[in-house]
This record gives sequence, structure tokens and C-alpha cells, in this order.
Amino acid sequence: MERPALISKIEIKMDEYIPEGMSLPFDEYIGPVMDEAAREVLEKAPLHLLTALAIPLTGGEPPVSIIEYHNDKAYIPVPSDYVKLYELKYPLWKKSIRRAVSTEESQYKIQENQYIKAGYGRPVVAIVTTSINGGGVKTYFECAKVMDPGEESLTPVALYVKTIKPEELNDILADALTWLCSSKLLGVMGYGDKSVYAMEQYNNTMISLAIT
Repeated sequence: MERPALISKIEIKMDEYIPEGMSLPFDEYIGPVMDEAAREVLEKAPLHLLTALAIPLTGGEPPVSIIEYHNDKAYIPVPSDYVKLYELKYPLWKKSIRRAVSTEESQYKIQENQYIKAGYGRPVVAIVTTSINGGGVKTYFECAKVMDPGEESLTPVALYVKTIKPEELNDILADALTWLCSSKLLGVMGYGDKSVYAMEQYNNTMISLAIT
């Protein structure tokens, strides 16, 4: 949906809750809030409503692999415009992974246990910030279990969702986006109860999208 149309939908929603005589925020103020909200919508939206892009696996000229291997794990640099994982699967894995865990989650912490840590039947992908093989500190997708293939090629299915502008979102997400923006703007303007209601509408809309 075009940016002016999205702003218009936000203004219509807010106009229902702002007292008569109170002015709406300028478009120049709504825009940055909408840009911020677009990322939040991407983070929560069902994957089938989002566009997947290939995670870069090579770099340089001529192209060479940028995947690092260490301790039965593969490390793929996280793109700078990354929002969330869409799919990652190495050839020997029994299933695809569609969510990268954090290092604080129990699913990651059990990797220290040799009996229940990741294997080909129960792979794990985590977002980690570390140094691999003496290199600089970077943010990686840590993929386990993956054996170093040596000189051979080992290409995974590797897809992610990137940051995009609000007007580039799937049109079906427009209602959720405009409710979220309305909630943020109403909160800034001091209408806390109205902000909470708009947030409830946003959450309900996202729930309905998840089951369609």
C-alpha cells in the first residue's frame, strides 16, 4: 500500500479517539513512527505473509565462501538488514529451522550437554556474537550440527526476512501496521487508555493473520 494511504488510515483510526478540536500529528512525525512499527510487524508476522531473501554465503571477487566451521558447527554472518530467520537447512539435517534462538534460551544452553545437544535429527540455529578461528568479532547464525566439509561444497537452504519500508509490506499487513502506529502515537500524545485499546486491536489482528 502506498505511504500516503497508510498515513491516511492511521489518521482515520486516531481521529476516532482524539477529543474534538485536538489536531493530529503531522505526517512528518507519523512517518518515522511508521518506519519503526514496520520492523515490529515483520518480527511478529507469519512467515507465509513475508518475502524471503537468500542469506549471502559468499563474498569478495572472485566469490569465496564466508561460512566458518568450528567444533561441528557452521557460522554464517548475519546480514546487516536482518529481521528474522525464514528458513535454514543443511543437507544432512532431518528438518528445516525457521526460528533462530538467542543464547539466553534453554534450547541453546543445553548445547553444553553432550547427550542432548544438537544433532542431524534435532538441529539448532542461534544468533551469536563471537570470534571464529581467530577472526574479528561478528554476529553469526550458529548452525549445529554441521561438520566441516573441507574442500567440498556444502550449501544449505538459507533464507531470511530483511528490513523493508512500510509501503513494501504485504497489503494484508496494512491494518495491523496502522493499529500499531496509532497505539504508539496515542501513547506519545498522552492518551494511555486509547493507546492500550489500539494495541489490543493490533494484537488481535496479528492473531487472526496467524490462523488464516
